Amino acid sequence: MTQNILEDLVRTDDGVLRVSAATKLGISAPTIYAFARSRGLQKMSKGIYADANGWHDEMWLTSLRWPRAVFSHHTALFTHSLTDREPGTMTLTVPSGYNATALRKAGLQVFYIKPELLEMGRTKVPTPDGHLVPCYDLERTICDVLRSRSHIDPQILTATMQGYVRRSDKQLAVLATYAQQLGLSGLVSQYLEVLL
Repeated sequence: MTQNILEDLVRTDDGVLRVSAATKLGISAPTIYAFARSRGLQKMSKGIYADANGWHDEMWLTSLRWPRAVFSHHTALFTHSLTDREPGTMTLTVPSGYNATALRKAGLQVFYIKPELLEMGRTKVPTPDGHLVPCYDLERTICDVLRSRSHIDPQILTATMQGYVRRSDKQLAVLATYAQQLGLSGLVSQYLEVLL
């Protein structure tokens, strides 16, 4: 019976077993670990096991491994269709003081923000495989790109801003609010004056 429940969890999560999901169903940790070993599941991080031979949604696994991190910058541009260049490296934002050594070792690009600004503009977006992951909304992404413009290809920055002003779903009032909170009001105004 327990074996069937664990098999169902792995099947519904595309080859991934989350220990937290299994324990919520009343399955003990030793039983879960024995199942993972017998099934040949590989430990991805604390509490996350995956089929070593399977293909997995890397964005989703990344969000499970580091739940405080938020997809941002190049990755957010791609999820919001503001660039057609798929990022070679996933970009995430974490609060200042966060130990991001493991993220960097995993090949991820990390940006820092004051803890009180981490949640501003945080939303959930679907990955290409349909899993929901934390990502900044359109307006926060624009602010992040402008704030980190020295790390952004100038062509991508120009195309991003042009693409944003053409979008029907843009929210200029929200952009202005975020820009003010991030100390970017002058810079955002400068870019928008040229493009609008």
